[in-house]
Amino acid sequence: MKKLFQRLSRKERLYVMAGAAVLFFGMVVYPGAKKASAYREEQRGLLEGEMQMLESLYGLYYDEGAITTEHQQLRGALREADDLLFPPIENPILTQTAMIKLFNELGPDLNLQTTSGRSSVGDAANQMNLSVKGQGRYAEILKFMHRIETYRPLILIEGFSISERRSRSSRRSRFPMRSTGSQSEEPTLSLELAIQIICQEGGEK
Repeated sequence: MKKLFQRLSRKERLYVMAGAAVLFFGMVVYPGAKKASAYREEQRGLLEGEMQMLESLYGLYYDEGAITTEHQQLRGALREADDLLFPPIENPILTQTAMIKLFNELGPDLNLQTTSGRSSVGDAANQMNLSVKGQGRYAEILKFMHRIETYRPLILIEGFSISERRSRSSRRSRFPMRSTGSQSEEPTLSLELAIQIICQEGGEK
């Protein structure tokens, strides 16, 4: 091999040495460098992942007080939400009877009549629709509506209508009678409400 190499000219020797160098680089140096580069990239990715995890942990530690406060506020809101709901419906008839009593207490001067309201297909088991009708003067109706709006648990009003209730004598008379007093008598109004109440879960299945 040495004799063959010695017989080559100087230029040919340079070609052989250059080819050997290229072959050595391609088979040994380049694969090794490629593996080293891939290893460095892998380690770099792991290091970046660890840094991100540490930043997240630090953020959780830093926000621990805020998270605890928000959790306490959420629990308080849930307790308040329970206070906004009526007790579970153990028996629909008993629940409706209790609502009739409640409405009569809120509007004692309106001669209220409470019946089951119109139900829809999507009504939940913890929901009850009621229809309330009554009659009275404007001040009495206004007081009743204010009591419903401020009552807790919540009473939802889905429909509301009010109209003047005329007496039989006024309907029969073609011409209205003149008032003898300085002021006309306050008219009686008819009231009709569509009401919905939402109860807590855990009642009748």
